[in-house]
Amino acid sequence: MTKEEFENEYNKIFERALAMSEKTRREGLLTLDDCIDEKKLFQRDVMEVGLRLAYDGTDSAIIDNILTNIIDQETDNDKKKLKTVQKNAVLMIQKGYSKGIFALTLNSLVGIGFEKAMNIYLETKDISKILPAAGDGKDTKGFHSKKTN
Repeated sequence: MTKEEFENEYNKIFERALAMSEKTRREGLLTLDDCIDEKKLFQRDVMEVGLRLAYDGTDSAIIDNILTNIIDQETDNDKKKLKTVQKNAVLMIQKGYSKGIFALTLNSLVGIGFEKAMNIYLETKDISKILPAAGDGKDTKGFHSKKTN
């Protein structure tokens, strides 16, 4: 597999997994039923097997174990790395991780698209949406100021 082929395959996995993550956070794990490719399921595709198990309500430790066993049988290092990305994506989809953590975690496995992953993460952590503006009269105690006597 060339570097370009690897990056293209990673980007396909990333985009699909991110879309499924957002959908399941909004609508629940049962929406995975429409996302599972039954043909790939029977080819021991890590993403499809993991999604099916998550959809069926399987405990994440069992999913992790099964997918790790499938990955361990892969002899090609690039394919093994991509399958590891798929496994982590499935586990994060099941647990409902935010898209920012999701993006950074998948990026940390391959080091492709760090800027994009960090931008996704920062979008979810826009502090101006969390903290009141300075001087607006709202209590900010505990966020960035100490109470003085």
